[in-house]
Amino acid sequence: MFTSRLETSPLCWLRAIAIVVLLAAASHAQAVLAQQPAVQEVKAAKALAKDDTKKAEDPKSDKSGKPGEKIPRAFDRNRPEPEEEVEAPKKNAMVNFAMDPDRWADVIYSQLGGAEATFEQQQRRRVRSTLNRIELICTIDEQIREKVQATAELEIQRFKTEVLALAAQGPRNPTQDEYSEFYNKVFKLTERYRMQNQPNGTRKMPLWQKVLFSNLSEQHKQELEKDNQKRAEYRQQIVRLEVLQRVSRRLGLSAKQRDKLEPYTLSNTEAWKTLEQAWATLQQFPEKEKRDIFTPEQIQELKKPLEQSDDLQLVIREFGDDL
Repeated sequence: MFTSRLETSPLCWLRAIAIVVLLAAASHAQAVLAQQPAVQEVKAAKALAKDDTKKAEDPKSDKSGKPGEKIPRAFDRNRPEPEEEVEAPKKNAMVNFAMDPDRWADVIYSQLGGAEATFEQQQRRRVRSTLNRIELICTIDEQIREKVQATAELEIQRFKTEVLALAAQGPRNPTQDEYSEFYNKVFKLTERYRMQNQPNGTRKMPLWQKVLFSNLSEQHKQELEKDNQKRAEYRQQIVRLEVLQRVSRRLGLSAKQRDKLEPYTLSNTEAWKTLEQAWATLQQFPEKEKRDIFTPEQIQELKKPLEQSDDLQLVIREFGDDL
């Protein structure tokens, strides 16, 4: 009875159709809502890929619109090997003055055997050695020693100032005449220090030595003069013995022959200052004295001009296999 009523009632059919439509709409809405996150994810992925493509095409721009930075070399997988730095050649003031005109100070000090520091060390050492030598001969007060050392320091500083002043006047890209003229000034400035090793009569006494000798008594000066004479005689004796040894190597003299020849070096000291003078003196010996000292072969060798050859080669020739 209930079933027949449903089959015949049009209102029931309308309700059933409405329920079916609502159910279909609800299921469709749920499907759409389920697909929206996936679509958004796809769109986001496409947008991200497009942004990366733009960045790859234009590496200078990033997301913020600012210029992009390059990948640091520390993170570069294929970074090149570091290039070896070639060491710059050291400047040499004596090579080419026109190419290196700002080093005239080095050129000036090179005339004295080294750099500025070497010059200072040499001068201070010279003062100390002179004071110590005089101290062994006569007593020097501590005040005099300090005064001499202070004077020497003033001289060193004054010379350094003169070097800087002269170096500032050095010509840039000089001609030959300009270079010669300037080098004459350098030679004149350094002359008094280059002459320090010369005998006392040919060199100018520095100021610190004048201060030293002016503070010595007459007795101390006499004692110092005697010591200087002994030192000069000793140096001359060493020179004569050295010349005698060179003559002996050339003639092949024995010990007895050298003993006979040595008194001649004392009787005529001027003739034995150089090998050339000694050789000429031996050539002028009387024949009787030659036969008393030398063998016939050595006399024949003396008649020949002096051979200016290497001493080592002469020793090898004289001694041969016995060397």
